[in-house]
Amino acid sequence: MKIRYKFLKNFNSEQVKKLRNYDINVETGFDVFFIDQDDPNLDVIKDILNIVSNENIIYDTVFSEIDRSKASYLMVYPSKMLGYPQPEEEDFEFPFDIYPYLKGVFEIEKTDTLYGLLKGRQINNFNFKKEPNWGSSSIGSGFWIEDFLFTKPETFEKFFEPLGIKSMPVLEYKTKKELKTVVQLVSQGTATANLDIKDYQIDQIQQVESWGIKKYTLLDKGFYPSFIGNPGTLDLFSTKEYFGSGGVTENQIIISQKLYQLLKKNNVKGLSYKPMEY
Repeated sequence: MKIRYKFLKNFNSEQVKKLRNYDINVETGFDVFFIDQDDPNLDVIKDILNIVSNENIIYDTVFSEIDRSKASYLMVYPSKMLGYPQPEEEDFEFPFDIYPYLKGVFEIEKTDTLYGLLKGRQINNFNFKKEPNWGSSSIGSGFWIEDFLFTKPETFEKFFEPLGIKSMPVLEYKTKKELKTVVQLVSQGTATANLDIKDYQIDQIQQVESWGIKKYTLLDKGFYPSFIGNPGTLDLFSTKEYFGSGGVTENQIIISQKLYQLLKKNNVKGLSYKPMEY
């Protein structure tokens, strides 16, 4: 595991010139570069960029294959995006004026004018505009619904179905016919154990008093929080904890090492993996 700093800034010409002395090549204007947390030139570079506090630095963690293969569980998130769920805009009443693509798809447990909605049980299918363009990937998600995964039917049948994981059809929005090249993966349930979230991993906590929950935003710094105890025996499941800020409220997706090995050995693309500490 390697922790890096991510510098995303509007660089001026003087900063660009000075950074080149340290083999950092960026363009004038908005650009980005990464530097290792233990780089001996870090303090000098922070001075060049007028950074006086680590609070203004974005963390980025690079994991090795050893890290991923030794973890009992891994948090996953999509690297392949399949477009937007439908409809994107409709003249619905709150909260579906903000989340029209969720209307009729979930039971809604709670609503709040500041925090949006808290999803309950899924009762219907997601809608996409058309068949997705998979490219070289076989798993992905959609914008605004990153806490749900979708895959090719043949990928589901080969790797997920044998583990007892179920799927749901995805519908073409206009015709309501089932799409042929994509299905939704259905989480097997929720972890039976809480996450051991450390203070240094937390960027922000929002207490939603009207819902009786709190939402975390985590720093991309180090391993994903481990479970306190045994989370169960599932291979694709969700955290008990909620994550996000503002109108985003979601559980994160966890997979077992068994499922990770299946996907890795068969070069199934479309996910990024953040291992728990081992």
